[in-house]
Amino acid sequence: MNLAKYLDIAPEVKSALENGKPVVALESTIISHGMPYPQNVNTAKNVERMIRTEGAVPATIAIIGGKFKVGLSEQEIEYFGKKGTKIAKASRRDLPMLAAMKQDGATTVASTMIIAAMAGIKIFATGGIGGVHRGAETTMDISADLEELGRTDVMVVCAGAKSILDIGLTLEYLETKGVPVIGYGTDELPAFYCRESGFGVDYRINTPGELAAAFKAKLDLGIHGGMLVGNPIPKEYAMSKGMADRAIEIAVKKAEENNIKGKELTPFLLTLVKEMTGGMSLDSNIELVYNNAKLAAKTAVQLAALSEPEEQEAGLDELRAEIADDTAESIKVELSAFRGEMETLIAQRVAAVQQQMPNPYMNPYMNPYAMPQQMPQYPQDPQFQQNPYGMPQYQQNPYGMPQQNPYAMPQQPMQPAPAPAPAPYVNPYKPVRPEPIPEPQPEPVPAPNPYKSIPDEEWVNPFAPKRAKPVEPVVEEPVIEEPEEIVEEVIEEPAAPEIIEEVIEEPIEEDIPEEETVEEPAEEEVPEEEPAEETSEEPVEEEEEYTVTEYVPPVREEKRKPDNMVKPEMDEEGMTAYDPEFYRKRNEERKRRIAEAAGEAKHKEEEKAAEPEYIDCKGPLEFTGEHPWAWKCTRCGQLFQKHEIPHKCVKTD
Repeated sequence: MNLAKYLDIAPEVKSALENGKPVVALESTIISHGMPYPQNVNTAKNVERMIRTEGAVPATIAIIGGKFKVGLSEQEIEYFGKKGTKIAKASRRDLPMLAAMKQDGATTVASTMIIAAMAGIKIFATGGIGGVHRGAETTMDISADLEELGRTDVMVVCAGAKSILDIGLTLEYLETKGVPVIGYGTDELPAFYCRESGFGVDYRINTPGELAAAFKAKLDLGIHGGMLVGNPIPKEYAMSKGMADRAIEIAVKKAEENNIKGKELTPFLLTLVKEMTGGMSLDSNIELVYNNAKLAAKTAVQLAALSEPEEQEAGLDELRAEIADDTAESIKVELSAFRGEMETLIAQRVAAVQQQMPNPYMNPYMNPYAMPQQMPQYPQDPQFQQNPYGMPQYQQNPYGMPQQNPYAMPQQPMQPAPAPAPAPYVNPYKPVRPEPIPEPQPEPVPAPNPYKSIPDEEWVNPFAPKRAKPVEPVVEEPVIEEPEEIVEEVIEEPAAPEIIEEVIEEPIEEDIPEEETVEEPAEEEVPEEEPAEETSEEPVEEEEEYTVTEYVPPVREEKRKPDNMVKPEMDEEGMTAYDPEFYRKRNEERKRRIAEAAGEAKHKEEEKAAEPEYIDCKGPLEFTGEHPWAWKCTRCGQLFQKHEIPHKCVKTD
C-alpha cells in the first residue's frame, strides 16, 4: 500500500502515535450534515477540548483536496461548518473517487474507521451508528457502517443505533458479522435520543478499564473486526421513548410520501424530528456526543497504559538489534582500517630493507656467481664446516679472473662518523663565588580601573559646568542687635504688652531705680552699648522660657460652613455623636417626597391593578406533531414548542 501519497496526519497526532499516547478519532459528517452553523463548529471544538481534558489527543478525520486528513485545524473545522451540506458524504465506496478527483468529503462512520485504521488509531467516538432501515426486507437498505464494524479493528463508542432504524434487525446483522455489542452501564442497547430501546446487549461493562482490557484481548488474539460500545445519553437530556417513537413514525411516513431514500433519508428524518420536537432532539444530540467523547478518551488512556509494557519490550528488542548492527559495522570498519595500516607498514619496512641491502641476495651461499675468493674467510677450526654449496675447482674461472656479478648492486663507501664537538674548558681551580642575592623589587602599583564603581559621595560629573564656589557670608556677631531684635519682635505682638514690661523691668530693678525704668526705657537701649553687654545673658534665658511656655497665638476667625457640613457635637466621652439611622431616615424621606411629586406611586398602583394574576398550570401536554407548536395543554389550551411542565396560565374565576 502506498499510503504516504494520500494520508496526511497532523503533527500533533503523529507525535502522539509514535510515542504511544492515547488518540481518539472523530468523524466530520456530524459537522457538515449533522447540525446547523455555528452550532456544528462550536460542538466540534468543545468535543476536542473535552478529549484533551481527559488526557487524550483528538483527531478529526475528513477529506480535503483528495487528501485523507487525520487531525483538522480550527480553520479547517470552520471551513467544513460553513459549507455544510455542500460537502459530499464519503463512505467506503467514495474514498477512491474523491482521492482521484481531489475533492472534499465528510467522512461517515465507515470511512472514518477505515482512515483511522490506516493511521493506527484504535478508538473512535461518534453520535450514533447507521444500521438496518425500517422496511429493509423489501428495500435492502443497510448501512455500510455494519459491514465496516465486521472487518476493521476499531472500537466505536456511540449512543447506540439511531431511533429511525430497525434496532432489532441491526443487532441481528451485527451478530452475523461477529461484532460484540457491549452496553456501558446498561443491559439494553441505547436508542440515540432514548436511554432504552427494549433490545438487550451481548455484554455489560461498567468501567473504561474493562472496555480497554476486552479490546486489548481481541487485538492480541488476532480476531479481526470492531467492537460496538453503547453509551446511554445522560438522563437530564434524554427524551421519553413514547415521544421519540411518535415523532419518528410521522417522519418515516413523510419520507415515504416524498419518496426520499439512500443518503438523503437519514438527514431528512433527523431534521424533521428536530422540527417536531421543537429543537429538543438537537440539544440531546449535542450532549450525547459530549458524553461519548469523554468515555472514548478515558478508554484510550487505559488502552495506552495496557500497551506500554509490550511496546517497551518491542522497543528494547529493536534497540538491541540496532546496537548489534552498529557494533558489527564499527568492527568491520576498524578491521579494514587496521589491515590497510599493516599493509602500508609492511610495504614501508620492505622498501627500507631493500634500500639498505647492497646485494639482492641475502644469503651469499645462494649466489651462483660468487667465487671462492669472495666467500667469507673463517678461522681454521676443526668444528668449522666449509660451505657445501661452494663452487668446485673445475667450475672456477680457468683464466684466474674474478667473475663479475652482473646483478650486483654498486656498493657505496662507508662514511666515517662525525667527530664529537670538544667540550668547553672549565678551570677546576677557580674559586666558586656565591651568586648575589637580588634586591627586592617594589610591588607594581596597579593602574586605576576606569570601570571601578565609585561611591555616590565621591562621584563628580566631568561634564558639569564649572561654577564658582559660593562665598559664605561673614556673619558678624553684634552684641547689641540681638536684644534689640528680640525686644522688637516681642513688642510687635499685641497680645502680651504687659509681659514685655516685665522682661525689661526685671534686669533694671537691680541697678536702676523705678522712676528711671518708666520714663527712659527706649533711650538707654540704643546709644549705650556697655550696659547691654552686661545684661545680655540674663534676659536671653528668660525669653526662652517665655517663648516655649507662655506664647499665645492670635485668634483667627473661622469661616461659616453650611448646616449640612457642620460636624456633629462631641459627647461627654470624646466620641463623635454620629447617628446612621438619622441619615438613613432623612434619605428615605427625601426619596419619598421626590416620588410623590413625580406621581410614581400612583402609576405603579394602576399598573399592578391592570396586570392579570398568573398561576402554575400542571395540566398534561398532548403531542400534536404540528411544527413548530408541537405540544398543547389539555387544561388551559396553550401551545408550546417544547415539553414544559409546569407552566404559567391566567387565573380565572
